[in-house]
Amino acid sequence: MTANHETNNSSSIQVDNDNQEEEEIRKFLWLVPLKAHVHPVQFFFFLFSVFASLAVIVYFSAAQSWTLTSLLFVGDSAGDITGSLSFYSEFISMIAVLCWGVASDYLEKRTINSISLVIMGIIVIAYPYASDVYPTLLILRFIYSVGTAGTTCMMAGFLLEVVPGERSGLASGLIGTCSGLGAIFAAFVLFSVPTRMSHLVESQFDPRLIIYGYAVIGAVTIALGFILWFITPKNIRHIASITKNNSSNIAAMSGWKTKSVEVLDNLRHGVMAAKDPRIALGYVSSFFARADEVIITHFISLWVQQYYIDIGKCTVGSYCPYASSSTQTMTGIAQSVALVVAPFFGLGSHFSKEWSLIIAGCIGVAGCIPFAFTIDPTANTSLAFVVLLAMGEYGMIVSSMALIARNHVKPEYRGGVAGVYSLCGCIGIMIVSKVGGVLFDKWMKGAPFLLLGIGHGLVALLALIHFIYMVIQKYGYGHKNVKIFY
Repeated sequence: MTANHETNNSSSIQVDNDNQEEEEIRKFLWLVPLKAHVHPVQFFFFLFSVFASLAVIVYFSAAQSWTLTSLLFVGDSAGDITGSLSFYSEFISMIAVLCWGVASDYLEKRTINSISLVIMGIIVIAYPYASDVYPTLLILRFIYSVGTAGTTCMMAGFLLEVVPGERSGLASGLIGTCSGLGAIFAAFVLFSVPTRMSHLVESQFDPRLIIYGYAVIGAVTIALGFILWFITPKNIRHIASITKNNSSNIAAMSGWKTKSVEVLDNLRHGVMAAKDPRIALGYVSSFFARADEVIITHFISLWVQQYYIDIGKCTVGSYCPYASSSTQTMTGIAQSVALVVAPFFGLGSHFSKEWSLIIAGCIGVAGCIPFAFTIDPTANTSLAFVVLLAMGEYGMIVSSMALIARNHVKPEYRGGVAGVYSLCGCIGIMIVSKVGGVLFDKWMKGAPFLLLGIGHGLVALLALIHFIYMVIQKYGYGHKNVKIFY
């Protein structure tokens, strides 16, 4: 009786604390609601950590082509190697995300975020010193993927920890905006770091500039990892949990099997949810939208580098400032325009998710197909195509997320739907990057973008077919409950 009474008291105390936490809400910039234990300044630095981690990820992805051609003297097989490294690292990321998610139940989220940033910084410094692709560069990519998995996993983890669950929309939008700004910062600022250090060497083509650039960015990343631990939000549940006795830990471990079964059951329901055509369409969109990210960051940089080598402006084994400048301009402008356009796709999804996806798919086709067959990837017309490509990427991401975020999905299975959605994106990255890398070497440099164009066209066609099907159901068969517009 005493034990039960104590348990009930502790439960009521926990409920009271939760209710108090919901009542005492702070605001960030007078708009974004925060939980009581989170200071707005801490939330600002959380957003800054999102910005910083994405900037490093984008820089690292683009700079890989410089590592291969300028430091490891890779020529004809650069596309295949790029695709293979993306394939294997994404596989490691899938495993690491699960491990970090489990670890976040026992460690503070700020600790995991800081450890991940430090891992990323160390690998960024070590990466240009790799003596070969296999196994050295591959092993470094594996370790780096563990770090990136930690930062991306903690974005969602922090969101759940610091923002009231029913009012997370504005915070989610800020996280997405900071991610996009991080990518833009990488394009306009970080890409030019090696060039800005040219006064330290005798020639602007000296490959040591790449090593210096990696070193500066890696060192700053490590420093941020340590600093952000002190100024990002603390995990209040972790603080409370350290006062629990060992018996509660044993009980938690004994429930591990039950929790694992629940996770697998949720994933099974996530797969079964694809019986709904809209959710299935969201899964297909995720497959190609996530692949867009890798193709843009990896293969545009590689193609531009190869182009300047082919026309004789740069050589294998030297740093190519022309490639750095062109990549900076193309990706920076494209990401900037896409970030501005993305909210309009979100607004369009409120009226018709299918038409929002159709428009995004068509814009992607208009960018990918012509760019795939261009001769000069640095021309002004190529820049226009890349802008359309990035707009299609952001549009598909926003629209596909709106498709799976539907009210009729049971709350207990929404995690499973989100998990399958992310899994489809990971599989898309692995397949498109690997196949695109092989075709880049064996067929033509624009082959990865041709694959994306076909994917965008397929998604737009499927969305149009489903829209027509709903119109027939509503007006042909008189199913009044079918919603075409929202």
